[in-house]
Amino acid sequence: MIKIDIPHKKQLAKEPGFVMIVNFIIMMAIYMINRWVFYFMNTRFFPDVSFGDLMTMSWGGMRFDISALCYLNLLCIAMQFIPLKCRDTVKYQRIVKIIFLVINIVGIIVNAADIVYFEYGGRRTTWSIFSEFGGESNLGKIFLNSITNYWLVWLFGIAMIAAIIYLYYNPIKKNSDKKDYPPAKVYYPLHTGIFLLAILLTIAGLRGGLSLKMHPLRQDSAVIYCKHPLEAAIVLNTPFTMITTAHKKGYKDPQFFKKEELDGIYNPVHNTSPQGGEMRHMNVVVFLMESFSMEYTGFYNKDKDGGHYQSYTPFLDELLSKSYSFEYSFANGARSVDCMPASFAGIPRYIDPYCYYIYSNNTLQGLPQMLRDEGYNTAFFHGAPNTTLGFKAFTNAIGFERYYGMDEYPNKDDFDGTWAIFDEPYLNYFAQYTKEYAKKDKPFFLTVFTASSHEPFKIPEKYESTFTRGDIPMHRSISYADYAIKQYFEQVKNEPWFENTIFVFTADHCGVSHRSDYNNDMGRFLIPIFFYTPGGQLPVKCDSTRLIQQTDIMPSILGLLNYQKPYFSFGKNVFDESPNYVNYVFNDRNGTSMYYLDDLMIEYNDNKLIGIYEFKKDFSLKYNLLNKKDKFSQLPFMEQQIKAILQQYIVRMKENRLTAK
Repeated sequence: MIKIDIPHKKQLAKEPGFVMIVNFIIMMAIYMINRWVFYFMNTRFFPDVSFGDLMTMSWGGMRFDISALCYLNLLCIAMQFIPLKCRDTVKYQRIVKIIFLVINIVGIIVNAADIVYFEYGGRRTTWSIFSEFGGESNLGKIFLNSITNYWLVWLFGIAMIAAIIYLYYNPIKKNSDKKDYPPAKVYYPLHTGIFLLAILLTIAGLRGGLSLKMHPLRQDSAVIYCKHPLEAAIVLNTPFTMITTAHKKGYKDPQFFKKEELDGIYNPVHNTSPQGGEMRHMNVVVFLMESFSMEYTGFYNKDKDGGHYQSYTPFLDELLSKSYSFEYSFANGARSVDCMPASFAGIPRYIDPYCYYIYSNNTLQGLPQMLRDEGYNTAFFHGAPNTTLGFKAFTNAIGFERYYGMDEYPNKDDFDGTWAIFDEPYLNYFAQYTKEYAKKDKPFFLTVFTASSHEPFKIPEKYESTFTRGDIPMHRSISYADYAIKQYFEQVKNEPWFENTIFVFTADHCGVSHRSDYNNDMGRFLIPIFFYTPGGQLPVKCDSTRLIQQTDIMPSILGLLNYQKPYFSFGKNVFDESPNYVNYVFNDRNGTSMYYLDDLMIEYNDNKLIGIYEFKKDFSLKYNLLNKKDKFSQLPFMEQQIKAILQQYIVRMKENRLTAK
């Protein structure tokens, strides 16, 4: 029998792994002190942060500190836990100490620098700073000037550097007693096990946890611990934001137009409603429908297949016939994470999802917060785990007051086993909460994100013989989701608040395509977007030939409510009757941007016009009319608009100007 001796305290104190843990904890303390100094030096930007709020942010910030320190110290962690006896030598530990101090001193410097730089950028610094300041010829002068003007901050940075040098824990010194090792057959298995455990804990630290259903930490994850997006800078640390954006390139400003003329060509800031008068405080309920392509509906495809088009959405088809709807309605992205920035903040996807990009901690002017400021209660419902795709963080960033995910759902037996709560029980749950919010004597803005039409497209066993039609698994799950939405309306249609509510429907993105006519650069973005107002009391006209996109949802809701304050959005109010109305849609697919105007679409890539299509005549986009561009009189205007949109998007992202202020 092999006997394993447990080392006593003196031996444990000299274990390289223990040395790493102690020094890691010291760095955690220094990062926390830096967080508090960052807050107190920039307190004027955070007037609403109480002591309790600061403690909550500090607690949440520990996840980001652990992640950043794991990134920075990967080499040192490996060196201190790898099962080799040479770790116990003075020379080896001296090398580890030098590596540790150099790397972590750099971390302290960039953290201290952001105490100063925050007031200019309004967010933690990301890797894009190297591209943004790459052309500066006087960086040395700028650096010296910052030392002169902010000497107290730099003095703090020097003190922190001195602290880690002084406090560095290293008991393995020349006069250490010679270590007695257990036999090799004990030493190597034992320390290999410890090494593997260290790897597992490091991965957990990097990701922010080990749950497979949890999305790894991103910048926008910090908003979970805040009341306002700007406060995420308190939760975060600069090494984390720089490391996690190092592989992402910042946008390059195309500089199509001079800065002073850009707003005159295209301006994403919308002024007050031209109607004037008081705001209508109607309730708003938004359905974000997972993967509902226009292809699955009968309403949008009446004239196809000789009038015998197979629909999988009978209830939505009926609802569409009573709603404000549009012949061509577009998603602004291809993933679920693209939907909410577009629909609720007017930010379309450009190349990468906004939530995953280096600018994701910019300050947004979200629809939920705007309505909260007008006296609304706001809440977001999604039957998937609360950590799914970072939705909880983003909903917090744009002002949703409450988040109801799987964690809050009372009956976990309704879980589909893979992705989320089945739609029917979850929408029943949502119906009950809608009724509860209606009792609060305040208007409400509620959003529910359906889930059952997500892969693996499972439906409850009791409906296996009910929903049997379809050529692909998606079709059955769409039919089930449509049925679940119908059950919601059956529960609420007789409620007293029902007719004073605007119901808005949009898919998050397209689902799996089965038809070849939808399998193209236009068809992959075509989704249902429509507005159902059962009370019929809104004095608006609906031109169904107008083009609509997800970024139009926020302006259109605000238009229906007669909202009177300026706001920011790359979309438009589709009910606008102004003579200057432009009937356009902008979306992007991996850097190829598409701009639709009335019945013409152009494609732009690498600042070049690469395609022209008469999409209403050529639904499948088979005929590129680039060689006939002289026949299209609207083309110069379209090229000017797409260039201005791209330049506004890039410049405002880099300068953190995504609000009307």
